[in-house]
Amino acid sequence: MRLLDHWLEGEGVVRRATPNAGGALAPRFLVFHYTAGRDAESAAEWLCTPAARASAHAVVARDGRIFQLAPFSVRAWHAGESRWGELTGLNAWSIGIEMDNPGRLARSQDGFRTWFRAPVPAEEALRARHKNEAQESWWHRYTEAQIARAVELARLLAGAYGIEEVLGHDDIAPGRKADPGPAFPLAEVRARALAREKAAP
Repeated sequence: MRLLDHWLEGEGVVRRATPNAGGALAPRFLVFHYTAGRDAESAAEWLCTPAARASAHAVVARDGRIFQLAPFSVRAWHAGESRWGELTGLNAWSIGIEMDNPGRLARSQDGFRTWFRAPVPAEEALRARHKNEAQESWWHRYTEAQIARAVELARLLAGAYGIEEVLGHDDIAPGRKADPGPAFPLAEVRARALAREKAAP
């Protein structure tokens, strides 16, 4: 995978174009989200409609495909009301990456279900406490292919744009947002993207 004119090229990359973007961007941060939706394709399709009034630069599917919706040199509408340090309005400072994941799960008699009632196998459910919450919840695990692709993408973008920090939506909007949640290995992705420790072979 490589970058050409702020667009990704390579196997498993699908280019779409969202109208919900605009203004020059010189990114300093990566911000990871989860889609809270059914799948990557429908999330990408929705974020490319004006009615969404939201977007992201990329959506990473559970099979590792990447849907890029806007060039990384243009602001996407992913952060909402947000702050990091002295900076506010993180759309102006960050690349937004959506991970295909429904987020929090509900326990049911027959296993686990998403908020939209789709069944989830028990082996895909993780019980964990969100860093901004007091109680444990059930969360949908990310796939190995998805995490590997997130690391690959984060490393590529960090090298190309001099990214300073890798964050979650829950870092820049704590209390308001819970994504990407405790099932996402943000510390590992951050370390490998920014070469803060030796990456695993």
